[in-house]
Amino acid sequence: MSDYDSIKTLQEQGAIDKKNIATIKICLVIFFHSCIAAVLMSQVFAIWLDKQIHLNPLEIGELMGLKTIVAIFYKPLFGWLLDKTQLRIYFVLSLGILGLASGPFFEFIYKPLLMTGNHTMFYLAGLLGGVYFGYVVIAGSAAVWSYCGRYILAHGGTEDKVGSAGFMGWLVMGFALTMLYTINPMWGFYLASFAAVCMILTLFTLKVKAFETLDTKTTSKKKVQLADLKYLILNPRFYVLAFFSSTIIVAVYAQYSQVGRYTLYFWPDDMQKYGLKFGAYIGVPINIAIFLLLSFSSRFIKRLNASRTIILLSCCYSVSLLGLGLAGYLHTHMAESDYMPSLVASIIAYQFLCLVNPFTNLVMLSYVNVSFNKKIASTAFLVGFHFICNLFGSAGNAVVGEMFNVQGWANTYFELSAFIFVCVLILVFLVRFANSHDKIRVRTHFNKTNVET
Repeated sequence: MSDYDSIKTLQEQGAIDKKNIATIKICLVIFFHSCIAAVLMSQVFAIWLDKQIHLNPLEIGELMGLKTIVAIFYKPLFGWLLDKTQLRIYFVLSLGILGLASGPFFEFIYKPLLMTGNHTMFYLAGLLGGVYFGYVVIAGSAAVWSYCGRYILAHGGTEDKVGSAGFMGWLVMGFALTMLYTINPMWGFYLASFAAVCMILTLFTLKVKAFETLDTKTTSKKKVQLADLKYLILNPRFYVLAFFSSTIIVAVYAQYSQVGRYTLYFWPDDMQKYGLKFGAYIGVPINIAIFLLLSFSSRFIKRLNASRTIILLSCCYSVSLLGLGLAGYLHTHMAESDYMPSLVASIIAYQFLCLVNPFTNLVMLSYVNVSFNKKIASTAFLVGFHFICNLFGSAGNAVVGEMFNVQGWANTYFELSAFIFVCVLILVFLVRFANSHDKIRVRTHFNKTNVET
């Protein structure tokens, strides 16, 4: 009996959950963790630092930078731990346990340190916040994505359900945070603690012990070793991942801190409040469309194949940034009273960008799962995508910010779009090289096997 037959037998016996039950459970895990992440990474958190702690924009930027810097160094470690533990819940459980401390940490440690007015205490708060943020949220989110993707594939499901559940967690918590902030600004942090309780309870329902002795799509009887890292580094597909992360994704994410302010710029000054409301209203059908598309996107990725989907995703990013550039060009070259064409162009381009962005994590996870040895997949995901993206992102944010300042909105978006398009051409070459390398390796192995027999 093969291991795959054993899985079916164990599911019938109840030792392993059936696909539908396993899908529901793991979607709840990523939903609740996304709720925790939404609290600690939302715009409401920045508003809390401004209105309740009374920090200036520079101080808020410093705090945000500290948490990202610390998180970078967690990611390689988290990838290795996930590959060592596979479907065992211990490591992911630690994220939930630390998430429990969200409310008390921010009320009794973080907030008092920031409100002392002392520079030493400020940076101590930033360091402690970075350690906490990095573990539970920034690096932790990538780790939960990787674990949930591995879990659902091992049970015969597809990663798109994980993507849609995580996206829904952000939407639900974003709405709840806005409502709670108007009542009590601290309640959002305690809501994150409650989400952590739900996450922990769900984790304890997962039936994963049997997978320690089974080979599946994402689990292996053989444990990960240091030699597997050599395989990862020498695999040309790793460089496809690294190139995409260090160029295209950095260019896209670097402009995100500015794009909300940019789209508001197209509204006349006396209509900008209406513009904010309009953005919230139009976001409802867009988010519904994203949720539905995420729920069934694995079929499309499988049919197109993961490498081509990365190229398509990159082209969509290039088109969306080109649209933002065209909107700026129209705004500059048309009469001030005739603002409607540029406004419509900016809305379409921005909403297209919002539509494309949620698919990035899912596409990367799908690419990793089909491109790398299952023993080292989490390391490939957290290092090849998240770690490299964060590492190059620090420089990318500074460069793009200076481009906006010196060259203006429209020219910067035109150049970013052109940069991504050039990177797509290089990416096509890298993908073709990786595919040809795989064919040569398979052919060599086949010939060697024939000679031995």
